Amino acid sequence: MRVFIGVTGASGQVYARRLAEVLLEEGVEVEACVTRAAERVMRREGERLPEGVRRYDPEDLSAPPASGTYRVDGYVVCPCSLTTLASVSAGIGSDLVKRAAIVALKEGRRLVLVVRETPWPVSALRAALELAREGATILPACPAFYHRPEDVMDLVDYVVQKVLDALGLEVDLVRYAD
Repeated sequence: MRVFIGVTGASGQVYARRLAEVLLEEGVEVEACVTRAAERVMRREGERLPEGVRRYDPEDLSAPPASGTYRVDGYVVCPCSLTTLASVSAGIGSDLVKRAAIVALKEGRRLVLVVRETPWPVSALRAALELAREGATILPACPAFYHRPEDVMDLVDYVVQKVLDALGLEVDLVRYAD
């Protein structure tokens, strides 16, 4: 299985790192594109993608994930900024992350958008609705608490678990309290 992770400049870079770690642990081929804004936020938040992730330049619109003929089993934008959400909804593929998400839609492949920003203006709600109608999974990074998390990573794993579920991967990250 091959998964493409598009990392945008929203806060919450820990979600991208953890998702890539778990996918690699499960033997999934992980490819990623980190936008320039995401690189800045990663530095600020002290995160980086793990070794073993194939990286693409965000400006390279001739990279394999920019084409529908390149086989990718799942696309995840994590974290997904509201700007990226709006651009993908409008069909504006100005960088590789946005272009790959548009490719996922046009090819009918799994696309998961892990929107991290809040609150959402009405325009973002409309964009999310349109993308959901086109087949994307809109998955806001909203951790739950009923599993009684003991630390921040338990909250991160809850969101990553939801992403893995949306990709159809059977991985158990979340431990539920009795």
